[in-house]
Amino acid sequence: MNDIFISYRRDDSAGHAGRLFDRLKDRLGAEHVFMDVTDLRPGQDFAVELERAVAEANCLLAVIGPQWLGAVDSSGGRRIDDPDDFVRREVGAALSKGSSVIPVLVHGAKMPRADELPEVLRPLARRQAIDLSDQRWDSDLAELIQFLAVDDNVATATRVAEPSATKPATARGRRISAIALIALALVVGGLWMAFNASNRNAQIAESRPDSTERSAAGDARTPAVAGTPQPVETIGPQQRFAIALPQVSEVRFRTNRAQVVVTILGIRLEPRDSGTQVLTFLVRMLNRGPSDEAFGSDQFRLIAGGQALTPTATLIGAVEATEAKETNLRFVAPSHVADVELEVRMNAESTRMPIGLSARSLIRGDASLDDFGRAKPARVVDTVKDLPAALTVDQLVEVGKVGYRISAAVIERETADKASLTVTVRCSAPRGGGGVSFGSNTVRLWIDGVPRAPVNFVNLAVDAGDSKEDRFVFDLVSMPQTLEVGIHNGGDSAMVPLPLASLARR
Repeated sequence: MNDIFISYRRDDSAGHAGRLFDRLKDRLGAEHVFMDVTDLRPGQDFAVELERAVAEANCLLAVIGPQWLGAVDSSGGRRIDDPDDFVRREVGAALSKGSSVIPVLVHGAKMPRADELPEVLRPLARRQAIDLSDQRWDSDLAELIQFLAVDDNVATATRVAEPSATKPATARGRRISAIALIALALVVGGLWMAFNASNRNAQIAESRPDSTERSAAGDARTPAVAGTPQPVETIGPQQRFAIALPQVSEVRFRTNRAQVVVTILGIRLEPRDSGTQVLTFLVRMLNRGPSDEAFGSDQFRLIAGGQALTPTATLIGAVEATEAKETNLRFVAPSHVADVELEVRMNAESTRMPIGLSARSLIRGDASLDDFGRAKPARVVDTVKDLPAALTVDQLVEVGKVGYRISAAVIERETADKASLTVTVRCSAPRGGGGVSFGSNTVRLWIDGVPRAPVNFVNLAVDAGDSKEDRFVFDLVSMPQTLEVGIHNGGDSAMVPLPLASLARR
């Protein structure tokens, strides 16, 4: 059974739902959090499969934003009154089954009254809701996880990191110690679910670029190797091939919310059986701002042999302003096609990138190369001699008449193969103004020219003439060539380089 199903309206709360999914997935494990049906076979009814997935869940989180109740269809009627509305069907199925249904209010939304709901959903009005506010996101999320831990109708199990006597304590580790205690309580109460969950398909795991995918032809895998594309004479059932990137591998969109750049970073082909092959694309979405933008599998189609194919797994999320994220998109295509097109859609716009499959090279075993046949960059933990390591920085910049002082930047070891960078920033609001907002959307870490958002959540209000300081934590796996701290305030920004030359290397 799926432990938690997240229900939401895309045009109402896609960003918050995606953010909630990411956090719960990290806390509870991808196999315990579910947002959509995946791996549908041709001819299957999406609505029926969706209701089946909801019925199998122990708990449904109904994410309710300001437009959840009042959203209208093309005829002007409320969607919630339409018996075929997906949100109505999801929540109604969970209520009728007697599952635990928790309304999650976001973006200042209010709980709907019973007389505002169709009869099938009126029991929802009696369910105790929980607020997830932007100002108290981390504490509200911790409260939700604690509620799930004590709810008798919710059986969840969390992943627990293997203990290591040599792993040093980090600032980030100290900050999430409370969550770790909650996770331990969940494990004690739900180990039997963890055993059963090990056999499930983690629907969203394959969308992570660092995840280990299994070939559709079987579990045996051969590590990658790169090189100049060569003709392939014989195709074995478990071979993999690196496909040369097309001449046009980047497309740009302008929406009413953001400026978006979508880039293909890698392509892999795997023969599946006598009639099909699996194509996997590593795709990056860069949001140049100014607002968050949705990033999901429904924005992509593979045009192969006259067919429009959808990804085999559903990804639903969001990319914040001035941030980049990567994901894997996997398609099952006819084996006879030699040319395909990756279609990218953003609202009403769409464009296609032609890709020739004949320009390919066999992926052979080489631990220095990744799953797409590209050379793996050196890791921070293997490059920097001593961790933690402080970078020399003490710089004051003015952005939009607000002062920001970057006073410290420290690289710490998080795990055996991953590090983090913690940046300390003080925000000083000018006198005579109305104060400023200072939070996670203010600070970015530009790694080799690609902006990354902090993994922790900060949301502070700085009054006029006052100042506040906080720390921003960023994942740092590969050893970068350049690091810059970006300060973004409205339409203004400033970049502060972090010196890497002073780091002692192995």
